Amino acid sequence: MSSPNQRVFTSLPSLVGNYIRVLTSKKPYLAPAEATIGPVKFEASKVDLKRSHIERYCRVCGIPDSPFLPHAFPHVLAMPLHMYIFTAPNFPVKVLGLIHLRNTIRALKPIPVAGTLRLVAEWETMRETRTGQEYDVITRAYSENELVWEEVSTMLAHRAAPGQRPVIERAGATELKTNIPVGADTGRRYSIVSGDFNPIHLSARTASWFGFKQAVAHGMWSMSRSLGAGHEYLPSGPIQIDTQFKLPLYLPSDVIFRAQRTAGGVDLSLSGAKGDRMHLAIQVHTNLS
Repeated sequence: MSSPNQRVFTSLPSLVGNYIRVLTSKKPYLAPAEATIGPVKFEASKVDLKRSHIERYCRVCGIPDSPFLPHAFPHVLAMPLHMYIFTAPNFPVKVLGLIHLRNTIRALKPIPVAGTLRLVAEWETMRETRTGQEYDVITRAYSENELVWEEVSTMLAHRAAPGQRPVIERAGATELKTNIPVGADTGRRYSIVSGDFNPIHLSARTASWFGFKQAVAHGMWSMSRSLGAGHEYLPSGPIQIDTQFKLPLYLPSDVIFRAQRTAGGVDLSLSGAKGDRMHLAIQVHTNLS
C-alpha cells in the first residue's frame, strides 16, 4: 500500500524532488503539542551496490580497500529513503533545523561490495528532553531476507535554554594518536558521494545562513573517517558502533584522531588540534545490545 507516509519502491528513488520540498518546507523547527506523530516507513526492495560509488566514498573518508562494505556505507545508500521520511506529512519538523546527536550501528554480517540489498527506513517516535525533541530514524539492510545491518540515527530539534552552554570535553588516554588535516572542500566532496547537501556543509557563505561561522563537516563523515583511521583496531565479527557527536568540526581544520583498545573493542575520537575540544567519540564493541 502506498501513501505519503508509507511506500515500497522497487529501487532507490531520486533525491531531487525531496530536496525541493526540504528547501520550501513550512514545517516548524519544534513540533507543536498537537503535531501528528504516526508511523512513517519507506522501503527500497532492490538496491544494487555499485563498486564505483563505494570506491569514491572510501577515498573521501580515508577507508582502505576491502571486499566488504564500509560499516557506515548503508547509511549513505539509504539517504533517499531518509529524505522521504523527513518530507513525509507525519514528520513534524524541518529537517534543516535538526542536529545529528548520536548514532548506533549494528554490523551483524560483512556485506560483500558486489550484490543487492533491501533497505527499510522508518520513524514513529518523538521524545521530549531538556534540550529539545529527539527523533530516532531506524534503518535496516537485508541480504536475501536476512538482516545484516541496522542503524538508529538520533536527531535533535534543539530548544534553546537560558544560560545553556556546550560542554567542552577532553580526550582521554591514547594508544594511537595522529593528526588529520581536514580540507575546506571536505563537506562538498562528502555531499557528492552521500547525497547530503545540507547547506551548512557546503561553504562558509551557505553555512552562515544558519548561524555558523564556517562550513561544518558532516557528522557521518567524521565518524567514517575515524573508522577508516582506526580500521586495524576494529574487532572482527558482529560489532556495535556507538557514536556521540559533540562540537561542530569547522572546515578547514586540523584534528587529532585517537584510538584506545578496551576490553571489548576500541574507543575512537576526534578532537581539536589542542586536544581540548571533542568533536566526536565512538565506542566500538562486540556486545550487541
